[in-house]
Amino acid sequence: MFSSISSYIRTSNGTKVNINQSGNPRGPLIILLHGLGGSTETFTPLLPYLYPETNRLISVDLEGFGKTGLSSPEVKLSIPRYVDDLDSIVASLQGSGEEEREGTSQRKIVIIGHSLGSIIAMHYAGAHPEIIDGLVLLGAGRSIAHIPAARERMLSLATKARTEGISAVADVAAISNFPPPEQWHSMTTTETREELREIVRRAVMDCDAEAYAKACEAVAGLDHLDPDYGNITAPTLLLAGSGDMISPLDRSMGLKDLIGGNAWVKVLDGVGHQMTLQDLDGGPLYGDCEVSVFKADT
Repeated sequence: MFSSISSYIRTSNGTKVNINQSGNPRGPLIILLHGLGGSTETFTPLLPYLYPETNRLISVDLEGFGKTGLSSPEVKLSIPRYVDDLDSIVASLQGSGEEEREGTSQRKIVIIGHSLGSIIAMHYAGAHPEIIDGLVLLGAGRSIAHIPAARERMLSLATKARTEGISAVADVAAISNFPPPEQWHSMTTTETREELREIVRRAVMDCDAEAYAKACEAVAGLDHLDPDYGNITAPTLLLAGSGDMISPLDRSMGLKDLIGGNAWVKVLDGVGHQMTLQDLDGGPLYGDCEVSVFKADT
């Protein structure tokens, strides 16, 4: 079993953020940011593949999810607020590692973000390119402030959470996070499909309905604008599921063009929005593709 240590970081916004730390406490820092309805548990299947004997792995519960509660009932969640929280988290972590206590220089970081977490990661990387060693973006998202239909869908999801309860949202997520049945891997059994849907359903069921609604409103917020993608200079891998109904392939392709020459897209065939559930062994982080971004310098 992969073990981790849970602790809290108080951010400049007053958010008491839960983090789970595992791997080598003296190694290069990798921060993992989950998506809407997720938590630190999102990345549990992935952690053993990220060279824990070498890397310092930090999974974050974003405000309103997992063990990180809302700062107050009145708090307004937003993408800028999440990015500010990440800034505080990075500052705290960079000041708490063994290499800092020994007086050696700080090292750059890698951020792995899923969906909402990918949005936060890109905003942070655009603002702080000098400390980013690499980005891995799973089912990447971007601003929908200029797309009325997309904003309405997200705001309707917030309304559903408040009026029908989190169970209704969980039922939707169990379907929307995976491809249509005909697009799954041909070897995937009906039993396996239902097991994976149930994992997503349970994850969303663990969320607070009001926090989930506020996070939906953050994604749809008019203050959620695209970052300056051209500022992202680190190698950036965009993982896209061929059957992703939440973040379709063309979104990752568009982001690749905006980020530029250091970005590339890897398509996972027969996979939806939940890569870490559907395709652990075949993905480029742990298959036959480049993984040097996660290895310590030799």
